[in-house]
Amino acid sequence: MILNLIQIAGVSCRIDGEYLQGGAGELQAMNMVRVLVDESDYKKAQEIINAWEATQVVKETTEKPDNATSGIGSGIFFGILIGAGATFWSYNSPVTLDGIDNNNDGKLDEKKIYKDNRLRSVEKDRNLDGRTDTVHSYDYKGRLYKSELDDDFDGVYESTVTYKRGNPILQESDLNNDGEIDYRMLFNNGVLYEVEIIDPASRIPRKIQTYKLNKLISSEFDSNRDGMYDRTYKYDFYEEIK
Repeated sequence: MILNLIQIAGVSCRIDGEYLQGGAGELQAMNMVRVLVDESDYKKAQEIINAWEATQVVKETTEKPDNATSGIGSGIFFGILIGAGATFWSYNSPVTLDGIDNNNDGKLDEKKIYKDNRLRSVEKDRNLDGRTDTVHSYDYKGRLYKSELDDDFDGVYESTVTYKRGNPILQESDLNNDGEIDYRMLFNNGVLYEVEIIDPASRIPRKIQTYKLNKLISSEFDSNRDGMYDRTYKYDFYEEIK
């Protein structure tokens, strides 16, 4: 429910540890589940949660006899709440989980998560260190629309890939972990055709590389940071400068 509240407000977030409670048995399942947001969205997300927690129905108490109308109003209000909850539940449950244990250690290294019998996400531990480093998200039709990648396996997702019709169209990365995009890959029908290396100071591309059939064929470079590309390179079949 918290995840849904935050997403409605336009803040990207996800749940971590949602399925650990199922394996906890009779152990006390405390602090296992977390809702994660980008650090830049933390304050906004906290305000949303605080506002939700502060919302409550206050029953008016007076010395006057109870009014039948107020009872009807309360009944309608709670009916709306119950109906909204039932609708949310119908679209988000039941939740099932299966996956693959690649190293036979008894833990799933690839988790496939289904909601309402539809695949909604796949979480992978590619280097088998016990931490998820790849999250693929699917829409209600089962189409892949976003991936989050931790390619240096440090626990931080530095890259986000967006998809159209199941094909990647854009990958944006924060390679120096300063909170800003500094590396961008563009695709045409899932095929890489351009890479932008972005200047951390100006936030505009300082070098653009062009690809054909995934091979580097040319590049342009702004050597003096004036916003103009003053060097052009051409590459041969072996990606050597010609």
